[in-house]
Amino acid sequence: MAQTSALNLTDDIKKEIGQHFIFGFHGPSPFSGRGTDILTLIGPGYWAGNVIFMKRNVLEPEHAVSSERERAEVLASYIAGLQQHARDSGQILGLGIGTDQEGGLVSAFSANGIATLFPGAMAMASISEDLTFSDDLPSKSSPNFTEAIYAAQGVELNMLGVNWAFAPVADVNSERENPVIGVRSFGDDPERVAQHVLSSCKGLTSAGVAPSVKHFPGHGDTRVDSHIGLPRVYKEWAHNPDGSGLENIELVPFRRLTEKIQYDKNSFEDNESDMITVMTGHMSLPLVTGKADESASLSATVTTGILRERIKGLGFDGVVVTDCLEMDAIARTREDLMKGQQGQISDKGIDTHYRPGSIDKADRGKEWKGGPGIEEGAVLALEAGADIVMICHTFEKQKAAVQHVWSAVETGRFSLDKLRESTKRVAKWKKALGLEWNLYGERGGWNQDAWDQIKARNTALSLAAYKRTIVCLKRGEMLDPQKKIVVFTPVVERYNLAVDDAEGVLRTKGGAIRNTTGSYFLSFVDAIKKSVSSTRHVVFSQQDTDGQYVVQPEEQVIYTLRNADRSTWQLRGLERILRSAQERVVVVSSCTPYDLIGFQDELRAKDSYLACNEYTKPSLEAVKRVIFGEETATGKMPVRVAIM
Repeated sequence: MAQTSALNLTDDIKKEIGQHFIFGFHGPSPFSGRGTDILTLIGPGYWAGNVIFMKRNVLEPEHAVSSERERAEVLASYIAGLQQHARDSGQILGLGIGTDQEGGLVSAFSANGIATLFPGAMAMASISEDLTFSDDLPSKSSPNFTEAIYAAQGVELNMLGVNWAFAPVADVNSERENPVIGVRSFGDDPERVAQHVLSSCKGLTSAGVAPSVKHFPGHGDTRVDSHIGLPRVYKEWAHNPDGSGLENIELVPFRRLTEKIQYDKNSFEDNESDMITVMTGHMSLPLVTGKADESASLSATVTTGILRERIKGLGFDGVVVTDCLEMDAIARTREDLMKGQQGQISDKGIDTHYRPGSIDKADRGKEWKGGPGIEEGAVLALEAGADIVMICHTFEKQKAAVQHVWSAVETGRFSLDKLRESTKRVAKWKKALGLEWNLYGERGGWNQDAWDQIKARNTALSLAAYKRTIVCLKRGEMLDPQKKIVVFTPVVERYNLAVDDAEGVLRTKGGAIRNTTGSYFLSFVDAIKKSVSSTRHVVFSQQDTDGQYVVQPEEQVIYTLRNADRSTWQLRGLERILRSAQERVVVVSSCTPYDLIGFQDELRAKDSYLACNEYTKPSLEAVKRVIFGEETATGKMPVRVAIM
């Protein structure tokens, strides 16, 4: 005999459940091709209440346009069209439209120059507080500069129709071997990171954009990327005298923010604090939960206990969203892991091409048993206290996850009362963003003149910021533009799935990357050639022989590193350069600043060492200006590295 459902799942309940999902889609347009999947998801039947735009949606519009200005208008029209579709489909409130716009290497809407590219977190935090800025720029406090930058990003996002930024990153980068955070963090000092996080939130909310502070409870002390496995953080919740507790490091930025929200009414205007959301991350806390394989994003002990509980916890009562459930920490099940061990390719997870091990050398010998899968993960996250579940990639998985939550509500596994408590939080948040249809309808149409003015102002702010981010880690002699230059840049390797996008990368049939050097390095070399016409470019790799590193007697050298602390073969190449170069050498850390730890003594007295904390075009162009004496490196590194 068939079991009778505990609850009749009406359309109204389905609409309510839909508010608790955010989905991504494929293709440049949500109104053609694969992109129309999102219309199904936010339309009648599923009524998903939130959409994430990813870099893949921004790279190219549906039809050819002649300028960045036109691309911005096209994107704004797509977002407005999605809002209208949601309204026509009977959704009660407007859509949360989110994107990853951290600045620097993770800036989805800066693809193709649509939104202004600003420095990422570590570069931003490198701006010295000792500088005196002009009247039209923020004060000399680096966190104030951060607030201005996030406000500027927010204004652009708001004009495009994006109301939710998955930023700032509140992770404290206390583990320098961290494979996924690194330069996305404001540094390794928890209180300093907290200052920048608060400034970022103030900037975004002032522009009417909701921040999503991530990745709670902290991804900074990990050696496993949650895109490909489950990191474990072996720390107690407590504030320990030896500094080993979560309250000593990981939770500090989140706690300082919630303290401001709860007790300092002057920190935010009107209902701006109601806009702030928190994103939970996929890492386990075995000493807190007692479960080595339970992700924090799916743990009631973490989400409801640490984050929401008012007495001992942080007392956060706003919207909580999970990181994407298609990351392997959740999506790749025990069965998938077994298939991988047998050499079978799984179609699950965020990136089936990228399959390194997920073993943490600092772990305690417990093999990861796999995640619960996307569908079950959605229910577990909501049960744990999350309000919105993120699923970015796979249409069938998105539908199945909603259906799985339907079943959980129908059977009483996930109570309607708990669902409605969460719905109230989502509704309060959306109202703070002005997503009631009568208010949303007051938004005007696209104003190209206003957009041009905003972009011009923000371009100037971005340039002013980037020129102040360059750090001189060893002050030797800069290069003479009257002499020959040889520039060494490393081949492209994939380190980080949050930065090295899994999609749109040229590959061989075996999955290896085909392109040998990134566009960012090519633009760096082009910028150098504008100053020195006699510039030679060498792309070096792990397989190179000594012949690749031959330097002519009259050539000055720019040797560029990217994550050489992990790809140590780059340092072997540098050793060869230092043995043969007769002229000056400038070494550039283009990403993490930890490249030369343990290698400092190899540099000669006349050699210089610069760090820019991101290999973006404007950052590397700022490096170029320092190398040739057009600017001075005034930045200060926000993480501990040996200064030479």
